[in-house]
Parts: sequence; C-alpha cells; structure tokens
Amino acid sequence: MDIKELAERSNAIRSRYHELEVKHHQSKWSIEEDLLALSNDIGNLNRLTMTKLDRYYDETPYTLEQKLAENIWWLMELSNRLEVDIEAELAKFLTDKEEQLGL
Repeated sequence: MDIKELAERSNAIRSRYHELEVKHHQSKWSIEEDLLALSNDIGNLNRLTMTKLDRYYDETPYTLEQKLAENIWWLMELSNRLEVDIEAELAKFLTDKEEQLGL
C-alpha cells in the first residue's frame, strides 16, 4: 500500500470523526485540538516505549505498535488540514538528508 492510499483512508476516517464532533459538540475539532490529541498520543507512546524498555509499567490499554501507527495517522491528518503535501515534503526531506550524508 502506498502513502497516497494511506492518506485517502486516513482522510476518510478523520472525516467521520469530524461528523461525530459536530454531532456531539456542534463543531469540528480545530487544528489546535488535533495537535493536543497528537500530544496526548505521543505521551502514551513515550510510556509504552519506556514499558518496552522495562523503565515503566504498562498502564495503557494500547500497544506500542498501535500508538506508533496512530501518531503517523495524526501527522497525516494534520498535513492534510494544513494543506501540506506530506508525500512531497517527506521525499524532499529524505533527499536533503541523503545529500547531506553522502548517500
């Protein structure tokens, strides 16, 4: 599966969440609220990573793998809302790094 297909699926899921937000709170989450959700999930990812490294105890109902994927999902959604072509930017970032490192 390529990044375009993943982005389309991500956008469809987020659209459904927006519908639920409107239904329950009369408006979609703002970009700032999306960032807050991402920050929360990064915190969960931190704890799960520490648990995997035996530096913390597992208290979340999530797995490390789920949180890694969810954080990628949030980044894809934020890039969409901010009108950033994440595929192009990631390709540019990787090309820049490859050139800097002589790869």
